[in-house]
Amino acid sequence: MKGFMKALALLMGVVFLLSTAGASAGSNYMVPTGLKDISTVPRSFFVNPDGTPNVKIVVGSYARAEDVASAADIAAALGSILYKEEEAKDIAVKLRKASETDVVLQQVVYRYDYDTMTIDHNLPYNSGLINWSKSYDELPADYWYNGAGYTTNYTTWASSFSAQFKVKVGDSVNGNYLYGWDIDIKGLSLSPIDPADWDGTAPPKQADIKIPSRGISVSVDYTLYNYTVVKDEIVREAYPEWGVPEERNVTTESRIGNSAAVEKDNGTIVGVISPGVAAGDEFTLLGIKYHVFSVGANSFTAGEVLGTGWFAQNESKMLGNSRWKITLIGANPLEESAIVTVVDTKTGEIYGPAVLKLGEPTNVVVSGDTIELQLKLEALSENLILGKIAQISGYGDIKTYSSGTEVDYGGQRWLMSVDSDGQYIKGIALTNEDELVGNPLNILNIYTIEYSFEMKSLNEKDVEFDINRDGSITDTSYVVAKATITILENNPKVNELVLSVGDKVPGTDYVVAGFDGVKNLVIRTPTQPLTLLDTEVNFASSGSNYILVGSNRANLLTSMIFGRYHLPTDFRVWFGEYPVLGYIPKCDLLGGKGVIIVAGATPEATRKAATILMQYIAGLS
Repeated sequence: MKGFMKALALLMGVVFLLSTAGASAGSNYMVPTGLKDISTVPRSFFVNPDGTPNVKIVVGSYARAEDVASAADIAAALGSILYKEEEAKDIAVKLRKASETDVVLQQVVYRYDYDTMTIDHNLPYNSGLINWSKSYDELPADYWYNGAGYTTNYTTWASSFSAQFKVKVGDSVNGNYLYGWDIDIKGLSLSPIDPADWDGTAPPKQADIKIPSRGISVSVDYTLYNYTVVKDEIVREAYPEWGVPEERNVTTESRIGNSAAVEKDNGTIVGVISPGVAAGDEFTLLGIKYHVFSVGANSFTAGEVLGTGWFAQNESKMLGNSRWKITLIGANPLEESAIVTVVDTKTGEIYGPAVLKLGEPTNVVVSGDTIELQLKLEALSENLILGKIAQISGYGDIKTYSSGTEVDYGGQRWLMSVDSDGQYIKGIALTNEDELVGNPLNILNIYTIEYSFEMKSLNEKDVEFDINRDGSITDTSYVVAKATITILENNPKVNELVLSVGDKVPGTDYVVAGFDGVKNLVIRTPTQPLTLLDTEVNFASSGSNYILVGSNRANLLTSMIFGRYHLPTDFRVWFGEYPVLGYIPKCDLLGGKGVIIVAGATPEATRKAATILMQYIAGLS
């Protein structure tokens, strides 16, 4: 009967998948409605006529290691059609992978399991667990803060939430990245996606994070210190059976940094190297570079550095990463001047012509008290091939900043607080003016805060153990649950690794698969990676087709394409370990290039989908 019920559940799950997710079944995988079966993908999707790759494999920046393993296998499979048969087996694959050290803070905010029952709630481990919850609806209300030794309810937890962390290296002054940040978050709460499905007892299954106005404070200290750090290292372990003591080596290191770095390193300040940022300095604030024109009492005047570029006669181009397109109309080395026009690509407004004198700043666009664009002719050069050339630099949004000034970061309003003495900027702090809501929740385009809930079930019969300690083993399942708040860096460091067939993928038990019938072993190290991170894809210039590895929760591009094509975005409705494969011959989101989606409800299901695609690619060789 139990086996029959499992079979019935599987059948009902597949029926539910077909009716809810709008998918059609391939021979051994699912094809979302609106996408084509991969059996229609031509060989030209993968390889150009000259034998070079015509495809990039895209992995999510925060994908699990199993997705990277799937990408490695697909890349190795491409070797079977990019190279001759005798070269295919040990073809090396260059992978791009996000760093595994992206988490800057993680808090378990609810935990219900054996340890929290017996340790935090002092239930007798041999008799006090008979009321162990069997479902989500039975989860108790007073297991918030568990994992930290507390017992409380959601309301108390939310009203007292606090998270602080320090970033050792964040901002720079005149190119020296030695200035870390202090970040303080208070008043975080959860807003359930379906309010009717949450009574405030156990953590919501799905929820947005909500941070009230003034709930986040980000501060940077621009005073630079020389400080020392004591390092105590074990150079020899102890061997007590033989009476051999451990040997330690204590050293003192000298370092340079601001107060956040000193505190993070538990250092001792020796002296002050720099009292702060002065007029004429260039410094970054949360990654944006400013040039300081003057410093006042608790105020300073600065503009965003837009960069410098050389312009040929009648050449038009953007200045740095700004919204301003500059056109050089003409230049006269004898008069040391140049004439330019400017287009605001955001509004379409045209400004000029403006005459720039060598070495003299010219305000081209002014709005109220803000100089939106200032240009300066830095140099002139005679070039016999290209004609007269001018080097132009620019600053944008030049204005006076003081305590209470409102600034915009990523569409979010933040209020600034300035600590300056008329000569030096000592420190700057920002606090959010807007209420921030989302999951994941973007903070200043630098950090992402995520909420996650996980619940698992275990049957006493399956493990032949009396889980709830009631004296008998029955066909009953009991649940454990955990809710977590995680803070991640938005832009993890990218690592490259080269793997050959048979190599183990770091962080997994998987090895890169090979192909049978290969005669010789020839290793070729590629000059460029076949894989990209989802954050590295250039939408404006898509030079190849794409294979997207990972579900919409693991891969940003998969999520965007599912939204564009109205595909099912919640992978939990995709039943069990079923692999998902779909083909879009021309994706308008990626410049009309072809896309293959390799996905699944879990990384293991995604890996199954990758294996099926590998077999298809190998068949094209």
